[in-house]
Amino acid sequence: MFLNKSLIVLFLVIGGSFAGAISSMAQSPAVDRAVVDQTIREALRTTKRDTRAQNSDSPASQEEINLLDREFGQQSISGLVRQKPQQFLVSLEASGFFTSNAALSPGPESSDWVGRTGLRGAWFPKLTENINLLAMASYSLWRYADLQQLDFDDFGSQIGAQYHQGRGELAGGISRFNVWAQYRYQRLTSPWNWGNRLYENHFLETGLRKGWLLSPDISVWLGGNAAVSVGGGPAAFRRHEFSAQAGTVWQITPKLAFTTLYRFAWFDYVQVSQNDLNHLMFLGLGYQVTKGLTAQIYVSGIFNHSDVNAFDYKALNTGLGLAMSHVW
Repeated sequence: MFLNKSLIVLFLVIGGSFAGAISSMAQSPAVDRAVVDQTIREALRTTKRDTRAQNSDSPASQEEINLLDREFGQQSISGLVRQKPQQFLVSLEASGFFTSNAALSPGPESSDWVGRTGLRGAWFPKLTENINLLAMASYSLWRYADLQQLDFDDFGSQIGAQYHQGRGELAGGISRFNVWAQYRYQRLTSPWNWGNRLYENHFLETGLRKGWLLSPDISVWLGGNAAVSVGGGPAAFRRHEFSAQAGTVWQITPKLAFTTLYRFAWFDYVQVSQNDLNHLMFLGLGYQVTKGLTAQIYVSGIFNHSDVNAFDYKALNTGLGLAMSHVW
C-alpha cells in the first residue's frame, strides 16, 4: 500500500514533456485537500445550542448576540446586556485523520495519517441589523506521517460583506437565509517556505444559503457558490470553482450535534483543457466541551471524475478535530 520510493526517484529524473504533468499530480493533493477542508469548516462552523432551552428563558434574563456567518457560525452569550456587539475572533484548530488515498491518485492508492494545525483571526463588524463585513486570515500546516513529500502550508484570506435574515434562528444556529460576496485569496507553499509557491489563486466569490426548520431540533439547508479566478498560478492549476451544497444539522442535546453534508462541485481549469466533477459526502458529530472548545469526530468520502484520467480519484477519510476559539 505504501508508495515505492524508487518510483518517486525515477519520476523526478524524467524530463521533457512529462515534467509538467508529474508536477501537477504532485500538487493536486494539496489543492483539493485545502478546498475540501474549507467546505467542511463552513458547514460545521456553528456553536451547538438547544433552541428549546433558549425559548424557555425570558428576555429579561437572557441577552443573545448572534454572530452568524458562513465562516464563524453563531456565538450565544447569556448574562448582562452588552452595548457593543462582539466583532473579533481568534481560533486555534487541530485535527488528525486517516485517509485511504493520501496522494489522491487514480491508483495504486497509498493510505496515510494526516495532521492539520491552524490559527485563524477575523474581524466582522456589524453595519446594520442584517449586514456585516468580514475580514479573515488563516494559516494551516498540513503534515503527512509517511508521505512527507506531500506536506504543505495553507494561507487563506478573504474580505467581503454578508447579508442575513433570521440570524441564528434555526436548530444548530443556522440562519433562515444568508448571502455573501467577497474577494478570497489562497496560497499553498512548501512547509515553512513562503517563497516556494505550490499554488496561488485570487477569487471573486459570491454565494447564498437557505435554511428550513424541520423540527425544534433539526434544520436542513441548501446553498451554492461561484468563485471565479481572476489571477494566480501555476497556469495548470488556475481554476474557477462552482458548487451546490445540501446539509442537515440535528441538535441532539444542548452540547451535542450531528451534521451531514453533500457538496457537488465543478472545477473549470482556466488555461488547460481540464474539467473536474467533484463529490464530497460528510458525516460529523460535534460536542461543545466548554464555551470556547469544540471537539468533532467525522467520516468523509471524496470522489473526483476528471476528463484527464490522471486526475480521477476517490478517498475515504476518518478522524477527529479540536477547535479552541475566543470572541470579543
